[in-house]
Amino acid sequence: MVDYGKLADGAKQRQDAENVSTVKNRELKVDPKAFFEKVRAHLFVEINKANAELRKRGIRYIAQNHLSGFDNEIFLTYGTDVLCRIMLNTLAGKCQITAISSGHPNGYELLRKEYPFNNDVSGTGMLLDKGAEFPAVEPRSEDIAVDIISSILVGKFD
Repeated sequence: MVDYGKLADGAKQRQDAENVSTVKNRELKVDPKAFFEKVRAHLFVEINKANAELRKRGIRYIAQNHLSGFDNEIFLTYGTDVLCRIMLNTLAGKCQITAISSGHPNGYELLRKEYPFNNDVSGTGMLLDKGAEFPAVEPRSEDIAVDIISSILVGKFD
């Protein structure tokens, strides 16, 4: 027999955790969606710059595929071989932009890079990279856009 009391207690704990997460998101120093929109705008600037050079050389170029219903995601293609999916992820007060490239011939993931932001727990405005001795400065939207576009062209993330 199912103990609905235990299930209700578990549901209450999950609901309380979600409420705490929502409150933490309100306390973030930068609105995640606004930051993502800045990254999106800078991506299109960088795409235009890159495409101008690619077209001069007569090679494939970067294009955007818009899919309605995916407001927190951007889909870029490089020719017909590479699809780069750029996503905004917010969970429990932590925010990051994730770029995943998949490609030919099977569509498997080729590259992945995560750009954390808004994860300021100490009040310093700094982040610690995994394995880093010194704190790293929050990424700028322009830097993220440049890194993503250049990585698509090079075929690897630094």
